[in-house]
Amino acid sequence: MQTSRYLDCLMTSTTPLSSPPLHQALRVLADETRLRILALLAEVELSVGEIARCLAMGQSRVSNHLRVLRENGLIGERHEGSFTFCRLDVPEGAFGDMWGALAPSLAAIDQAAADRRRLATVLADRSENRSFFDKIAGDWDLIGADFTRGTGRLEMLSCLVPNTLKIADVGCGTGYLAAALGRRVGHVICVDASEPMLARARENLHASSATMEFRIGVLEQLPLEDDEVDAACAHMVMHHLVDPRLGFAEMARVVRPGGLVVCIDMLPHHEVWMRDAMADTRLGIEPTSLVDDMERAGLTNVRHEMLSENYIVETPSGRTIELPLHLVHGRVPDADRHDDESTAS
Repeated sequence: MQTSRYLDCLMTSTTPLSSPPLHQALRVLADETRLRILALLAEVELSVGEIARCLAMGQSRVSNHLRVLRENGLIGERHEGSFTFCRLDVPEGAFGDMWGALAPSLAAIDQAAADRRRLATVLADRSENRSFFDKIAGDWDLIGADFTRGTGRLEMLSCLVPNTLKIADVGCGTGYLAAALGRRVGHVICVDASEPMLARARENLHASSATMEFRIGVLEQLPLEDDEVDAACAHMVMHHLVDPRLGFAEMARVVRPGGLVVCIDMLPHHEVWMRDAMADTRLGIEPTSLVDDMERAGLTNVRHEMLSENYIVETPSGRTIELPLHLVHGRVPDADRHDDESTAS
């Protein structure tokens, strides 16, 4: 395919020939090497070195053509260390019209078939890198799974939560849990017995993308209607109650049938000073006790999990300690099951 044939294709553009951008497009796209590069990038993103291999040309010569294509907005680039990767990025207007006319005829370029064969070799060399993972699989848990906090996968899972949910954060304090909930759900009702705590929560959560409500009330008598929310969460709250079962019963009342009640709290510990300094009624709670309290409150499918997170607190002597946390969750019986049980009784 000769240059004159490129020009014949270009003349099919609907862009007026008097338009300066069209003249520029004709000049840039009349070069066979640039068209070969664009044909390769239409198939796959390639590094500069890979493009040079596909064209069987020196990298400096290829770089000159890439510079022209980049300056005219025909390719995009991304950088990884010392490598530059290129992709096809044809803009609208004269260049877009020209490319649309030329693309179907690129296979007729003299070197096109050889370029595609070399491209296949380049891609095959890429695939050989996968054998590295075959060899290292047995050790990957040691060398490839070390992260600073390890919360990335939990953030990913949280994206699966429907953003239409309405959640009650009971004993919300200054909004620690509500801040995280507000990033994923549509509506959070923050409940706390302390007006100053709620005031601080309002300040902390004013920029949340979720609808935030603030209600004064105690966990044993929540200021919510029956079945008002899809789920209720109590984060570091139950150890402040004399009878956590009453708290779970109230949470179950305000959650719709089939919804969840979730609780995070500390394991039992011996930091007696926390009774006065932190207003803790209990020095942590046994997992079996929380599970039993949930089940006695009428929740079903109750499950317990240990968490990889600890609660960090400073003792009166200035010593920093870490107290292990655990999670318990249960489901409010669905309406059909609840009706069946009521009829049976």
